[in-house]
Amino acid sequence: MTGSIRSQSKKWTLGLVLLGVVVLLWVLSSFLINMIFEDNSYRKPFFITYLNTASFIFYLVPTFKNVWHKYKTTGKLNIHDELILEEEGQAIPNGTANNNTHVGTDSDDDDTAATVVDEHSSLVSKDSSDPTIKLPLRSTIKLSAQFCILWFLANLVTNASLSYTSVASQTILSSTSSFFTLLVSALCHVESVNKIKVLGSIVSFIGIIMVTKSDYSYVTASKIHFAIPYKFHNGIDYDNTSPVTIIIGNILALAGALFYGVYSTLLKLKVQDESRINMKIFFGFVGLFTLVFLWPALILLHFTGKETFEWPSSPRVLSIILTNCLITFISDFCWAKAMLLTSPLIVTVGLSTTIPLAMVGDFVFKEKPMTALYLFGAVLICGSFFIVNRNAEEETINHVIDEMADNNQLRYSV
Repeated sequence: MTGSIRSQSKKWTLGLVLLGVVVLLWVLSSFLINMIFEDNSYRKPFFITYLNTASFIFYLVPTFKNVWHKYKTTGKLNIHDELILEEEGQAIPNGTANNNTHVGTDSDDDDTAATVVDEHSSLVSKDSSDPTIKLPLRSTIKLSAQFCILWFLANLVTNASLSYTSVASQTILSSTSSFFTLLVSALCHVESVNKIKVLGSIVSFIGIIMVTKSDYSYVTASKIHFAIPYKFHNGIDYDNTSPVTIIIGNILALAGALFYGVYSTLLKLKVQDESRINMKIFFGFVGLFTLVFLWPALILLHFTGKETFEWPSSPRVLSIILTNCLITFISDFCWAKAMLLTSPLIVTVGLSTTIPLAMVGDFVFKEKPMTALYLFGAVLICGSFFIVNRNAEEETINHVIDEMADNNQLRYSV
C-alpha cells in the first residue's frame, strides 16, 4: 500500500510541476496575442488558432522517421503498423508486434502479425474502460477528432476575446472553467458534487460579476480612448475599450471556459490515466485533422470578409506568431499530461494562478489601474478556487485509499 501511495504522490507532483509550466506559458501567450490584436497589426484569431493547432502534426515526425527508416530496410511503408506499435505495442502479448509486425518479408509472417494486431485491437476495444489497458489506435484517433473540434473552438473564442478585453480580465473569466469543469464532470460522473464545490462556484461567479463591473466602470469613466477601432462584420466601428466591446470579449472568454470544461472532462473520461495513451500520437492526429479539415474555413472567412487572409506584414508580427505557436505546442502537451496525472478539476483550479500573473502584467506593462472592486473580485475567484481545490484533493486521496482497501479485501477473499 505504501508503494502505491508513493507512486501516486510522484505522479501528482509531476502533474503539478507540468501545471506550473503551463501557467507561465499561457500567460505569456496571452500577452503576445494581445500585443498584435491591440495595435491592430495582425488581428487574425482564426488563422492564429489554426496555425497553432495544426503545428501539433509535428508530434508525428518521430513516427514517420521510424516508418521511413524501416521502409529503406524492408521496402514496405507500414504506417499503420508503426502507429499500432507506438500506441499499443507494450500491451501486445509476448512482444509479438515488435518481433513480427515490422521485421521480415515473408507474407505468412506479415499475415500472422496483422492477425495478432487485429485480435489485440479487438480485445482492447472491448475493455477500453479498464484503466490498466492501453487504448487501441482506433479509439485514440477517434478521441483526437472529438478533442480537435472542442479544443479549436475553445482556443478560437479565447484568442478572439483578447481583441476586445484585457489580458487580466480574459484570464480571470477564463478561469471560471472550474465551474464548467465541475458541472460537466458531475454530469459525466468524473467528479462528485458537494456543498463545498457548489459554494466555491457561487463565490466564483460573484467575483466574475465584480471583475466585469470594474472593467465596465473603468472605460465609461475614462474620457480618452486610445485603442485602435475594430470593424465588425456589420460595418460598425467599435473602440476596443468601449463597454459593448468589453462585454463581447468577456462573453467570448466565458464561452472558452465552457468549451474547456467539456474537452478536459472528455479527455479524462476516455483516457483515465496517462499511461493508457501515447500523447504524441494523440496530439499528432489533432494537428493532422486540423490541417486537413479546417482550411476551407479560412477561405470562407476570407471571401465573406469576416477575417481576410494575409501573411504577417512585419518580422515583429511573424516572430510573435511563431513564438506563440511554439508556446502552444509545448504548453498544451504539458497541460494534457498534468490533467491525466491529476484530475480535470485540480488542473483547472491550479490554472487560477494565471490571474495574479496577468493582473501584474497589465499593471506593469500597460499601466492599467487595479481598482478595489477589481482586486476584490479576483480575490473571491482565487479564494473559491482554493476551497474547491482543497476539497477535491481530499476526495482524491480518500478515493485512492478506498480503492487500495477494496483491492486488498478482494485479494484476501480469493
